[in-house]
Amino acid sequence: MIKQGKIQYTMIDQEGISVNTEVNKVSWDQSLREVMEQLGKAEPTPGGGSVSAIVAALGAAMTSMTAHFSQGEEYKEVEVEVEQALQDMAKIRSACEHLMDEDMESFGQYIEALRLPHRTEKEQHDRKETLQTMKIQSIDIPLQLMECCLYGLYSASPLIEICNRTVLSDVGISLILFEAAAQSLSLTVQINLVTLSNEEQQRYYEQRADLLMQKINKLKQTLLVQVQQRIVSDHA
Repeated sequence: MIKQGKIQYTMIDQEGISVNTEVNKVSWDQSLREVMEQLGKAEPTPGGGSVSAIVAALGAAMTSMTAHFSQGEEYKEVEVEVEQALQDMAKIRSACEHLMDEDMESFGQYIEALRLPHRTEKEQHDRKETLQTMKIQSIDIPLQLMECCLYGLYSASPLIEICNRTVLSDVGISLILFEAAAQSLSLTVQINLVTLSNEEQQRYYEQRADLLMQKINKLKQTLLVQVQQRIVSDHA
């Protein structure tokens, strides 16, 4: 069953002009067609964060498929590694779903914060503090998803040498999907970083994102070379 809903907000922009915006609350249970249609609309959610979460979850799903095709009598010696990969990917898919929901919820909370009164000095201070908290959340959630991508790469790596050769390209595709999701999330972090007023916080989150992306890029490239080498050797 499809579960979705819309929450109507009034956004107050920097000029103090009221504009209507809708925060769409979509669930993991929607069909692919409906997700594509929703993404193509002139609405703020689901947006880049949701897409990145979906792509990371697709990477986990592809890894799970590879693991499932690497079970049975022929793979008895590696069943522990295969089962571990399946468990890890289930955790990643669950985390992606949860963080996608959190990302959309966070946007709704940000819009609510924009609506806070700011007539008095205290109200202005409280509103500013609340907005900063929401802005940090808009950075922290993508970073958590990036960590899921890195975890996905590590967890998929044992399958490269032990998986069913007929699905070897699929584990390679999962590596590409994890990195693509992380690259997308890195852009989300970058654009949200400029909204932070605290320069120390900016540097902290920027360094954290850069370090994660460096690890992800390096690991994905190393693992993809291993996939390509096995493809060549298995078909020599």
